[in-house]
Amino acid sequence: MKVFILSCLLAVASVQSIAAQVLIAPESANATTSNALLRSTATPVTTLSSVQVLAENDLEIGGAKFPFIVLPDAHSGALSAHTCEKLGEKLYTVQDGALLSVQKMLGQHASKQTQFYISSADASSCSILTMTNGAASINHKAVCSAPLPALCSNTNTKGSTVTVQASLGRLTGLRDKHGFRFNGIRYAQPPTGKRRFGAPVPITSRWYDSVDATKFGSICPQPAGGSDDCLFLNVFTPKLNAGKTDLLPVMFYVHGGSFINGAGSDPSFDGANMASRGQVVVVTINYRLGVFGFFERVDAGISRSTIPGNQGVRDQLLALKWVQDNIASFGGDPRQVTAFGESAGGHSIRALLSMPVAAKGLFRAAISQSDPLDIPFNTPKSASQVVSGGIMNQAIALAPEESFMELIKPTVDGILIKDQFDQLIAGKNGGVVKVPFMVGTMKNEGDGFLPSLGQSAPVNDVVFGITADAFLGYQRAMITAAYNLYPIDDSIPDATRIVEGLLASDYLWVCPTQFHTKAWASQVGTPLYQYQFQRAYTPTRPVSDICHGLVCHGDDIGTVFASPAILNNPSEYPWTSDDAALSRMVMDRWIAFGVSGGNPNPTNKSLSDEYPAWPLYDASKQSIYMFDLKPTISTGGLRPKFCGFMDQALKYDFQLYV
Repeated sequence: MKVFILSCLLAVASVQSIAAQVLIAPESANATTSNALLRSTATPVTTLSSVQVLAENDLEIGGAKFPFIVLPDAHSGALSAHTCEKLGEKLYTVQDGALLSVQKMLGQHASKQTQFYISSADASSCSILTMTNGAASINHKAVCSAPLPALCSNTNTKGSTVTVQASLGRLTGLRDKHGFRFNGIRYAQPPTGKRRFGAPVPITSRWYDSVDATKFGSICPQPAGGSDDCLFLNVFTPKLNAGKTDLLPVMFYVHGGSFINGAGSDPSFDGANMASRGQVVVVTINYRLGVFGFFERVDAGISRSTIPGNQGVRDQLLALKWVQDNIASFGGDPRQVTAFGESAGGHSIRALLSMPVAAKGLFRAAISQSDPLDIPFNTPKSASQVVSGGIMNQAIALAPEESFMELIKPTVDGILIKDQFDQLIAGKNGGVVKVPFMVGTMKNEGDGFLPSLGQSAPVNDVVFGITADAFLGYQRAMITAAYNLYPIDDSIPDATRIVEGLLASDYLWVCPTQFHTKAWASQVGTPLYQYQFQRAYTPTRPVSDICHGLVCHGDDIGTVFASPAILNNPSEYPWTSDDAALSRMVMDRWIAFGVSGGNPNPTNKSLSDEYPAWPLYDASKQSIYMFDLKPTISTGGLRPKFCGFMDQALKYDFQLYV
């Protein structure tokens, strides 16, 4: 569905290394095969041990403050200084104003080490920072021979590159004050020629030299352009060469866009702040969209051995498999992967949860943001009709930014997905992937889509019946009118569209989400948490915008990611202290869910005591976390009168779908 996209797309400049590239890994055996598919450079490298970037990241304008680099391996003072120089840095100078922040970061994320070499003004001795019971002190007259970890500055980041040794070869990415980023990593062979409508093919050949991972890869074909050669992913990490016991949890994000738009390189999904604040590894991906991602013609006798279908979903599976095989090279723990996504990305999470065989072991927790759960998976017949009957072209012509009803979507193919989600939750046809699950909605999910129905300005009350008919069909629209659950108060400006937004939100998101959460809590048995946003970050909207003052579909993205594209551009995207506070609250709970493998309540006392605890959802209490500047816990479900009506009188599309 619709994705919140920043209007200013950031250009990624060509980056030149400020020095010889630094290899963060032991030298490996010589590569045996050159892979011409990958951008390579032959820059010489020098070897460096493990590194971790820490900073105080309160998600305020400007992002991370007091950034520094931890070198956890023990060396003498002189060798520590030399190691910092390999990164183009010096031993860290701990100024008075930074000491408490440094103390906090070391206590939270580098607790295994207690002493560190730092910068010294006296050439005859060394300075050592010591952590004792969480408090930092500095000795400026220490000897320099003791083998200790060290802290380096992290200021010379413009044009700074770093090279890691992955399983198939070296990749060169960028370093900034948040950590490290590796863009445009190819996780599959190009889906071109005979592979265009096939399952994605993994890359297995090793390559020579270093692959350039400083630039994003091409986006997949969509109305705004793109290239068939688009199966790339991006990694944001604060740690490299972590060692098997110090790997970080992984947050794997699937973008939305009605399965016809979007890319993992959208600056809205920049994972730098999440990676920095949470000390997690963030992965964003491209996957095939539109007919290239979901082509079906079984009605025309084309077998699944020729065209398997669900190509976009298969891309997501292969990207998750890539994470299992490679993410340790970027500091990530393949055993601690949380898959999350918004809108069509949330629908993708639903699809991944519906594949207990294909997705087994690929993630240990899942977060679904604003999945329009009343929109069922396609059947092979309906999927074939979409591509063969030109329905998709008509939808795009009417609503070029999104197909309101997600005509292109995953299919119950009998191979990966064997039934609709409600039936799988009930344990039929293999059931679901049994992992902890977080799911939720926005307060005004449907309002932003009304312009797609030609309602860019207020309309009279007669239009409500036409809109209800478009959503529900004639018979169910008449039942809705008869119960008069959505009355229009003509004394309120724009009353018709307000009521239409309520109907759309209830019908596609709020009520079907609660239907599924009650079923999940009763029948699946894994930890379940539900939320709704009562407030989120929204860039300045004119009064004429239908979502002015509302919490619309996609508004959670800015709050969840606090992208540097927002924080570093306050004149274009005003980011207030309230926005930052809400983002900290939300991001910390997403991170806690990923770090713990299924509990969104932070274990850090300063984070957990500030707001109410988030209770487990159960089918009787129906406790829901209501995100606002002062969050609350709602019980008894959202809009019970309306959702009860939909449960009992109208039923849902996934129940009526054939």
